[in-house]
Amino acid sequence: MKKRENAPSTAESLPRDDEVAILRSSRRRTLLALLTAYDRTLTTNDLTKEIAVRERDESITDVPGDVLARIAISLHHAHIPKLVDAGLVEYDEKRHLVDPTEKLAHLEPRLSRAAV
Repeated sequence: MKKRENAPSTAESLPRDDEVAILRSSRRRTLLALLTAYDRTLTTNDLTKEIAVRERDESITDVPGDVLARIAISLHHAHIPKLVDAGLVEYDEKRHLVDPTEKLAHLEPRLSRAAV
């Protein structure tokens, strides 16, 4: 799994400003909620499909391919790197795997409130 050198250790909790910045994005909240709910490593493909279904309130078969592509691109280039930097996930770019860290469990109570 890829872990950026400047990412905080999993034992630390996030500073409040960083938490707010992370939870500001509904897509990141959904991604974190999925990782918390499944409590295991997920592929970016699985995350993309789950996020599309939740955001569009449609069956995955009704979600256009270009929408899936845009979600996948935003996860890869924006959301996952931000979560890696915060120490909430580890990302294996070659295998497209996103793995929650222990630090995500510390954020879970605030994630539940933010998702409401």
